[in-house]
Amino acid sequence: MKFPKDVSGLVLIAAGMFFLFAIAVEFLETSLVLFSIFIVYLAYCWRVLPEIDRRIEKTKGGGTDAENTRPGAEQRDSFERLKSSPLREVLTFLSITVISFLVLHLFVLMMHEFSHSFLAYFLGAKQDPWDIVYGNWIGAHWDENVEYSVQFAAGKGATAAAIAFAGPLSNIVLFFITAGLMSARTVKKHRWAYHCVFWTCVITFVMVFEYVFTRSFLKYDDFGNITHGLGISPWPIFLAGTILGIIGLYYLLTYKLPEYYPIVALHRRPLEYIAVSAVSFVIFLFYIGLRITAYPVIPEWWCGVAGIAALFIVPVAAGPAREWVKERMKKSGQRGG
Repeated sequence: MKFPKDVSGLVLIAAGMFFLFAIAVEFLETSLVLFSIFIVYLAYCWRVLPEIDRRIEKTKGGGTDAENTRPGAEQRDSFERLKSSPLREVLTFLSITVISFLVLHLFVLMMHEFSHSFLAYFLGAKQDPWDIVYGNWIGAHWDENVEYSVQFAAGKGATAAAIAFAGPLSNIVLFFITAGLMSARTVKKHRWAYHCVFWTCVITFVMVFEYVFTRSFLKYDDFGNITHGLGISPWPIFLAGTILGIIGLYYLLTYKLPEYYPIVALHRRPLEYIAVSAVSFVIFLFYIGLRITAYPVIPEWWCGVAGIAALFIVPVAAGPAREWVKERMKKSGQRGG
């Protein structure tokens, strides 16, 4: 029975590495600068981040990784398994993270676009709610296929604004639903259920946060259509949305990520590094940092620069070796099943 299990594990790793390579190629086709940042970031997370933590813990007189985990037979079992096959375990977890992110990202993206499209259908602005522009597998070039200009020309600015807001609203609702699910004891007891809910929460959050942070002042796109349709300044949306977004980001990084470590990464330090590195990548490079390539169409180039800076800072600040993170992990007191 071990052979099929080994084969399925290798297939999973092969698929995960293929998709990771495909993401790198997508970045290369988009921008050589972004591709270079992506490669440097992979090296940073693989070699530099663990070394930073080792030096910090050594300076503070901290113990070994084993001392930072739960005691007893459970602790010894975890580290024996990690010691016996670290590379395979790391590659498997990385593959699961990459694949589940891509699948959940497409799910949340379709929910967003169909929210626009179905409301447009119900308000009489579209004949077929299923008629959207289907982009590529990484999430680029998707669109709700709604003619906002027709609504504006007809004097239906409020209708256009409502349709434009439907997408972000669906993301906001999903964020609160997933945040609530992560607090449920049933979800916390099931490792991969928590993993999927956590990543859905991260994805739906960053979709809205990136929109507000980098695209509030556009004349088109979701928030551009909202401000145009209602005839209001984009500043209130930018300021309020950015403040609320920072609060949501703080919640994810300081409460949910430290909870994710023991539940899903099971106190294995390499897996915890993958978790924080992946979260930082998705929020600060895959979404926010990507906007540096859209200048001058999107004038907030400094948002992309801020995202790239945060890309390297957050894995250290919210990494599993920080004392405040360890305290959060202890308070969670959970282990996935």
